[in-house]
Amino acid sequence: MTDEPRRRVLIVDDEPLILEVLSEHFKVDFDVETAPNGADALGAILRQRPDVVLLDINMPRMNGVEVLKDIKQIDESIAVIMVTANEQVQLAADALKSGAFGYVPKPFDFRYLDHMLATILDNPRNARK
Repeated sequence: MTDEPRRRVLIVDDEPLILEVLSEHFKVDFDVETAPNGADALGAILRQRPDVVLLDINMPRMNGVEVLKDIKQIDESIAVIMVTANEQVQLAADALKSGAFGYVPKPFDFRYLDHMLATILDNPRNARK
């Protein structure tokens, strides 16, 4: 089979505009799913494993670090990139200790984000199981 399945990206953010902007950016190269909160994100992961999760730190009810810990319990091989506002550097550091691959600050530098995804997806350890 020469047609390799498209990689899956799950974008988790409580801001609809962020979901829309990131979906538009990534849908050219990836199958994109979005979730407006942590609970929906976990449900989406249980339905179909994504290759990469872009996860907002600052969300109501369940913050991104809590969601990250749950994702790692479901499947520790899923790569998670935390999305942060600049004042959340300490939370981002906590997320890295909890298994996040890295973090990107808002507003987004799409070249940096693209590079981070390429680094994750080119790493054989992060290949589909």
